[in-house]
Amino acid sequence: MLQPEDTTRADESDLRDSTARGYQFLLQGRGEEALLNFRHAVELSQGHPVALNNLGNALLQLNQRAAASAAYRQAIAAAPDYPKPYRNLAVLQQLAGETCEAIATYRLYLSKAPEDGEAHFNLGLLCMSAGLPGEAAPAFAAAAAHLAPDDAEKATSLGVSYFFLGELTKAAELFEQAQAFDAAYLPARYHLGVTRLHQGRCAEAIAQLESVLADSPHYPQAASNLGVAYNTSGRHAEAIRLFEQLLTEQPGHHGHLSNLGRACHDAGLSARAAQYFAQAAALKNV
Repeated sequence: MLQPEDTTRADESDLRDSTARGYQFLLQGRGEEALLNFRHAVELSQGHPVALNNLGNALLQLNQRAAASAAYRQAIAAAPDYPKPYRNLAVLQQLAGETCEAIATYRLYLSKAPEDGEAHFNLGLLCMSAGLPGEAAPAFAAAAAHLAPDDAEKATSLGVSYFFLGELTKAAELFEQAQAFDAAYLPARYHLGVTRLHQGRCAEAIAQLESVLADSPHYPQAASNLGVAYNTSGRHAEAIRLFEQLLTEQPGHHGHLSNLGRACHDAGLSARAAQYFAQAAALKNV
């Protein structure tokens, strides 16, 4: 979470008041008013790094990403050992899909704040998306060491860390713990379904994933994993129908074509399977 801080000394009441008002406006979602107060705080403090960091948070809330990035970079330049603008800049880069940049910035941040389990977790996810599983593993291990599963979101993040570390039993326990905190929390239910699939407990995986899709029909990857669970459990016709439906929504999707080919193969539809595998291979070679 992006967190402003008090920038002031005891005798700087105007600066203190501007910072406090900006923080309250930010928490209320009143970004324009927060921005005015944090800009005033930057002027009063003559570019104090904490004031610049707060300014970046307000700009990010207003989706002014280029200006937010500039404010965070100014804060870093003013105080290279101050960690928070590194973290906030990494979050911004992550939101913008700048994976390599976000990885580098998270690493800089974690060199200054190594106890931040959530940042380690985010770094692990970024490394996985960048095709760097060897670098993701120590990040997930650090996340597991520092995250405390005291709410549904943290328990789920910790469970995902253990999942990627290959500790499926521990991951499943944490996803169940997350559901105990909040039975409606979809990420915990989804990840428990995926974990059960990887454990070979297909009936439980199907129940979890069907439940997720009933509440959120377009939950990312839930339908695809449900199709895999159907096929793995021998329900080939249902898997085929589901992957065909996914291909109508995402024509030419490599993963859906491969999964459809596999389901057709397992159903004994060799000619259809060969057709889908050929389409998937053609896409991979483009």
